[in-house]
Formats: sequence, structure tokens, C-alpha cells
Amino acid sequence: MMLKNTYYIFISALLLSSCQEININKEVNYTLLLDSLVLHQNELLEELDTTKINEYLKKAQERLALFELEDLSYFQKQWLLHEKIAYQKIVSSFYLFNNKTDSLRNDLGFSKKQIRALKNDLVHRHLSKEQFSAYLLEEQKALGKLNILTEKLRSTFHNNTEQFDSLEAKLQGVFIQLNAIQNKHE
Repeated sequence: MMLKNTYYIFISALLLSSCQEININKEVNYTLLLDSLVLHQNELLEELDTTKINEYLKKAQERLALFELEDLSYFQKQWLLHEKIAYQKIVSSFYLFNNKTDSLRNDLGFSKKQIRALKNDLVHRHLSKEQFSAYLLEEQKALGKLNILTEKLRSTFHNNTEQFDSLEAKLQGVFIQLNAIQNKHE
């Protein structure tokens, strides 16, 4: 009888321990925190006015075309060479900025999917807490790198737009003359 009671107690304890819910609230909150970081990074990206960049890019290309007018003498073209190179650098930088911005948006989307999958795997018990912690650490590192890239893009945006505005103001009179030359032959 004693053996039978011990057997029932053992089975009951085993059933209770196997049915006991493992608390994963803390881990789920970590995924929610990472998700909010991705959302914040997306908001920072949205603050960068890509329409402004595209307008500046178009205008810079128009300016480059003005530097190549056939009616300009060799001397005039040499005199404007420094400004032409500055606009070429701006165009290159704007293209690079647009590519990096698109890439960052894709990376943030991928990270969001990874975080969602991590949370789902945890909730559906596909991962242990230890495995979750390892994957969580990897996602934190990835988001840290994306945060650095976002900050660099924000700095690039402000530097490039300031440089473009400064160059436009500096050469306003030159462009009036170049536009007059161009309109004369149209």
C-alpha cells in the first residue's frame, strides 16, 4: 500500500510539473522592446526627406549639364571645374544615400520579421529560454549596427543638403548666366 501511495504521489508530481506553465513574460517583453526599437529606427528613417534628396539630385544633374554647355569656352569650363566636381560628388553621395536608405529599410524589415519569428518560436515552445537568449543577443547586436547606420545616414543627409544649399547660394549668379546662355540657343 505504501508503495502504491508513493507511486501515485510520484505520478501526480510528475503530471503537475509537466503541466506547469513556464513563465515567458519577461522574454516576450524583450521581443516587444526590440520591436519598439525597430519601430523607432523606422521613424527616424521617415524623418529623412527622400523627396528632398531626389529633388536635389535632379537639380544637381541639371547643374552638371549647364557646366557642359557647348557655348562655354575652355577657360570658362576650367574656371567652373571645381564647382562641377563638387556637384559630381553631391550626385554620387545622393545616389549612395538613396541606396543605403533602401538597404536599411530592407534590413529593418528583415529584423522585424526575425523578432516576430523569435517571439512566435518562444510562445510555441520551439525554443528553450537559453536558445531564446542567444538569438535575442544576436538581434540586439544587429539592431545596434542598424542604429549606427541610421545615425550615419542622418548625418549624411544633413551634411549633403547643407553642402548643396551652400553651393547653390554661392553659384546663384553663375547659374543665372548659364541659364541665359542655354535659353539663348533653345
